[in-house]
Amino acid sequence: MQLKIITAILIFFIAFSKLNAQHLFPVYSQYMLNGLALNPAYAGSRDVFNITLGYRNQWVGFDGAPVSQTLSMHAPMRNENVALGIFLNNEQIDVRNNTSLYFNYAYRIPAGRGRLALGLKAGGISRSANWSRISLHDPGDMVFSEPATHDMLPNIGFGIYYYTGRFFLGASVPYFLSDSTRNGKAVIYHDYSNYNYLVTAGFVTGSRGFKIKPSFLVKYNENHPVQVDANLSFILGDLIWIGASYRIEDALVGLVKIQINDRLRLGYTYDYSMGKLSSYHSGSHEIALIYDFRFRVSAVNPRYF
Repeated sequence: MQLKIITAILIFFIAFSKLNAQHLFPVYSQYMLNGLALNPAYAGSRDVFNITLGYRNQWVGFDGAPVSQTLSMHAPMRNENVALGIFLNNEQIDVRNNTSLYFNYAYRIPAGRGRLALGLKAGGISRSANWSRISLHDPGDMVFSEPATHDMLPNIGFGIYYYTGRFFLGASVPYFLSDSTRNGKAVIYHDYSNYNYLVTAGFVTGSRGFKIKPSFLVKYNENHPVQVDANLSFILGDLIWIGASYRIEDALVGLVKIQINDRLRLGYTYDYSMGKLSSYHSGSHEIALIYDFRFRVSAVNPRYF
């Protein structure tokens, strides 16, 4: 049964990619700690009301580099088949600011030893730019004649997620719609070639005092090379996680997570860049604070995903 579910998820992903977001999906080094950032079907999978706060400072020392803050909340409803979630992200890149808000819905059914969830999300992004902050060689450059611009763009996404207490596999298309600027205005359109396809998987094995947790994230976009994040974490006594990730041709990532108590966790990652810009900055830092409101006695504790 479990093998059939895994096969179905992979077929879903391959079928969508053959159908053939303008940009690659944002970088999250702690994707294994906040699945809602990648997949709406992740909502409710912790079986508690979960709140996760995140902060990422990318390419420290590089002027205008991305800085982002995230907030996610999700929980199962009284009808255990249904879960809801909210994901809020704010990102500053030089003179631009992007704020996105998405509402997530997951429908979950028992399947084999775990649960299979189908997820939908809907929301949008508010984009603004303060061009007056740019120093121009030609003050009369008409490209930046407006001191500020702003637009709002809706979007939707879909995902599928299967999980047990020791294993997970998910696939998602976070954004179905793309946009372009025509006659100075943003135009929404649908283009398969701009899709970002995400696949995540991982499992946990070991004893009570020591566990190993490998996981990976694959990002595919027809207009860009495939990106792969491979992670290996060691869990000591269900209290301390120490791990490392390799983002192919991009970065080495170190991970530390501390289980402060049975509800609160703190995660930190450092990205050592191996890309073309590596000599111009001193790496990237990411912090996550995760809190579980355990209103359900039957909720599995600890959770590894």
